[in-house]
Formats: sequence, structure tokens, C-alpha cells
Amino acid sequence: MTATESSASEIPQIADHSQPTIHSESLADVGGNVGAVWRAWWTWTPAHGIFNLQLPWNVIGINSTVVITASEIDSNGNRFVGAAAFQVSSIAPGNGEVTFKINIDWGSSLPMRTDVLVFN
Repeated sequence: MTATESSASEIPQIADHSQPTIHSESLADVGGNVGAVWRAWWTWTPAHGIFNLQLPWNVIGINSTVVITASEIDSNGNRFVGAAAFQVSSIAPGNGEVTFKINIDWGSSLPMRTDVLVFN
């Protein structure tokens, strides 16, 4: 994980995650021009501001389509819609990782969860 934008708090760090599927696990063909779909989630330490973050995941390649959502979480890790805006942009898949920009538009640090879908 790296941060290239200035922010008002510490860089968010991965706090927890689901058990992502590994590339070698076989999945059924989805159909059309999509051969496989994977889903996983990560929770992050509290932060606010704008950051470039990275997630390592071996199912991601440079031609993958990656969809990332972000939301605030409560102390139990449950997602909810609060007053703060969480914005994900500039999603760039690479070999074994995805880099994305997150903007947590709030005056104090908030914990978040990112959900990631990968289409290959």
C-alpha cells in the first residue's frame, strides 16, 4: 500500500480480510466473454483524506476488470451509510495487484471496508 496524495491522517492499513480465492482454484465458466469471477473484502484502519492504496491478489491481471466499493463500518465490521462520503476512483489492475484511489471525505478518521470483484 502506498499513499501519493497528502492526507490529514495516517495511511489506512489492512486490518482484516476474507479468504480470497487463489488463482489455481478452478471455477466454472461464467459465460459470454467472462471466464471467471472472484470476490473478496478487506477492512482498513481508520483514516480520512485521499490515498492511493494497493491490494495484492493473484487472480488480478493487467487485463482484469476490477470493481471496488467502499463503505464505513461500525465497531462490529458491519457496513452502513453514514454522513461521510467514501469515493473510489482510478482503479488500475496490475499483475497480482490492484491500485486505487480512495477519498474519505470527513474531518476525522473512520474505518472502512472495501469489497472487490474481479472479472477475467
